[in-house]
Amino acid sequence: MKIINSPFQGCYLLKEKVIADKRGHFSETFNYNFLKEKINSDYFVQENESFSNKKVIRGMHYQLPPHAHGKLIQCIKGEIYDVFIDIRCNSETFGQWAGIKLNDENFKQVWLPKGFAHGFLTISKFAKILYKITSHYNPNSERTIRWDDPKIKIEWPKLGMNYLLSEKDSNSNLFDYENLMNINF
Repeated sequence: MKIINSPFQGCYLLKEKVIADKRGHFSETFNYNFLKEKINSDYFVQENESFSNKKVIRGMHYQLPPHAHGKLIQCIKGEIYDVFIDIRCNSETFGQWAGIKLNDENFKQVWLPKGFAHGFLTISKFAKILYKITSHYNPNSERTIRWDDPKIKIEWPKLGMNYLLSEKDSNSNLFDYENLMNINF
């Protein structure tokens, strides 16, 4: 596995080492010792799978402390545009976002430490995403930021027609600098 730094402190793009031949391929998608040593990740307590159809946006989700968690995200089927917002008030990149295409051919993963809101758009006909998290999901701690917040200005890929969102994601709050300034991730 190879680590590629990002402009966000503690956030990394990981590139899996792939061994391929005429039979197919093999890659190591997770190695606890490597992640602990290289990015000082917490241990993972839960793994989730998400299946989404084309034009589905999920996000921008995060959890408040003490249930905030880091995430290791990979797309194992199809393609997504993965997006994250730095919501750590003491960070130089507070309020900034980045996006990257993850798919079943580029063998890339994204590591997000605590303090990032996360979401994605399914670009292909459908996509299957796996993500490991460092704390259990807690519905009382979950928060969302609008996917189309005018302050953040995420540049989502244009797929024509309308995106598909859950009611919760459609009714998310706008980015609230003042409230986030009081949270210590």
